[in-house]
Amino acid sequence: MSLRSLLCTTALSLAIASQAHAARSLDQIRYALFQDNQAAVEEDLRALAARGDLGATRLLGEVLAGRSPANAARAIELFKQAFADGRGDIGALVPLARLVDYKPRWQQANRAYMRQALQRFPAGRDFVNVDTRLEVFLVFPDLFSEAEVAHLIELYDRACLMYCHAPLYRAVAAARAGDTAAADKWFRLAVENDPRAVYRYYVFLGEARNERFRAFAEQLAPRMDTLPVDLVQRIAQQLTEVRNAEISAYNNSRPQSRAQTDDEKQARELKAQAHASLVEQLDREVLQWLDNAIARDFGPAMMSKANFLMTAPDRYGPEPVVDLVQRLEQRQGQNLSLSMAEREQPITAQNIKALRARLHMVLWRTLDPHLSQRLIAELQAEHYPEATLLEGDMYSQGVLNEPDQERALALYLQEAKVGSINALMRIARLYTYGRAICRDNAKAYTFAFAAQELGDQRAAALVEALGSRLTPEQRTTATRDGNRLIEEFAL
Repeated sequence: MSLRSLLCTTALSLAIASQAHAARSLDQIRYALFQDNQAAVEEDLRALAARGDLGATRLLGEVLAGRSPANAARAIELFKQAFADGRGDIGALVPLARLVDYKPRWQQANRAYMRQALQRFPAGRDFVNVDTRLEVFLVFPDLFSEAEVAHLIELYDRACLMYCHAPLYRAVAAARAGDTAAADKWFRLAVENDPRAVYRYYVFLGEARNERFRAFAEQLAPRMDTLPVDLVQRIAQQLTEVRNAEISAYNNSRPQSRAQTDDEKQARELKAQAHASLVEQLDREVLQWLDNAIARDFGPAMMSKANFLMTAPDRYGPEPVVDLVQRLEQRQGQNLSLSMAEREQPITAQNIKALRARLHMVLWRTLDPHLSQRLIAELQAEHYPEATLLEGDMYSQGVLNEPDQERALALYLQEAKVGSINALMRIARLYTYGRAICRDNAKAYTFAFAAQELGDQRAAALVEALGSRLTPEQRTTATRDGNRLIEEFAL
């Protein structure tokens, strides 16, 4: 073979090999994610982003942010690259705003950038422009004047044809203007079609938010069949947080052990009975919403109910949890055509395996410590993000033997240092309620505060409850320690 022929043959072989291993196009990647939200697309997206594809840069940020909270900083960088000082993808500000929503630490770090970014493109130029500004307004309302927001909502109403969020924008605008009646009206409308409105409305309801949100959910319950299934699930989640907040408040209000008079004992017993009755009622409220979503075959609701029942093994048996786990496993093997709502909350085989591992840790007849330990080991080998936390739970609960809180703490801290907000919450709860450990409200507050700063909405009730048990000086110190913890862990 001549040298020329050899070179041509080699070039052709390289071209074919290159084509075989070429990155997929952005449209192909989007379709892959539509089929499977957990599809392995990061390598392809990085290749496209490296070539300057700003759409791929934004999508890479969205994929990373959706797969692990530890990716938040990198995702924010990618969104900023995609925005390109207003010369690129204007809409990249939307996932950036949503990523830092209810994360005080991240909001503070990105407020100046967002203020400058809003000046990089003219207001009201097109629908993407208007929609982007209103989404940023939800998270950074202080960057907008009332008149500007009113004008943007007017433009939005004219242009939006489907999946419109004007009621939520109007609710937040009215709340900011101090018009509580209008805000309440718009929030109620928003909650019926936008799951993001649920927590915002809960916060808006103020000091009596638990009672007021429960009353709202009760009024809405007769129409739950007409609501989107993901919204039904979201209301169930918020009611679960209300329940947990009530339990936390009650536990923190109980007096320290001391000698009591007969009258004090009687008052304490009456209070305990009233609390037990309240928790039973709250359980019914949560379960009716979860059961509605489960009847509509919504997988995330099955996961939520199973986890909910396992938090109260003294009131519930294992049978419904076993049935839910088996149902999830069957669905996993059927290659179902999932709704868009369920695609956004994907349930993987690892999620189900983790659920089964938790099931075998509960003090029921299904208790099987060694099976649980084996499942956790498999999850760790598969690099499941929550696997080490499950191992910590196993030691904390004393599944294998007596509780070993020091070992559990070490595992939780290991995960906190690599960005796990769930680890921070576990540590906070361990110092608050843990068995076989010296409880420490100040340490618990430090970790709960850090979790709240990083966006864990569950932490708010715990911070509030713990704060009431600390002196102002202790709260100041614990807050400072929480901020230092975030810096130390580079969270």
